[in-house]
Amino acid sequence: MRLRTELLVAVAVFVALGALARTPAGRFVLPLVSLAVLGGMAYLLTRDPAYARTTVGARTRLLDSREDGADDGRDGGVAPGRAACIDCGAPATTTRRFVREFVVLGVPLVLLDDGTNRYCDDCLP
Repeated sequence: MRLRTELLVAVAVFVALGALARTPAGRFVLPLVSLAVLGGMAYLLTRDPAYARTTVGARTRLLDSREDGADDGRDGGVAPGRAACIDCGAPATTTRRFVREFVVLGVPLVLLDDGTNRYCDDCLP
């Protein structure tokens, strides 16, 4: 199903470019479009992809980061200024950010939803 959709999009793009090539504006527009596409491809190939290059549709990513000094609570509680684990209330050691995005050819285009949760090492899913 996905291959059929990608093939239809590619055919539609080629039909539009073919129609544009027959107009006087095509001599000016087509080289600019070609340079823009090549420049965009070169830029994307130099970056680490967030998703596989063939990914299309809504996708969710999880980004984890460690919290420094999470064990500063002396009496077993959470130290002042420190976040607590959302499951058990212990001092959080990891912040997990979730990002739901709409992706086209591996490139996130629209942010649909995001948020953060904090977990201790015992509760980290």
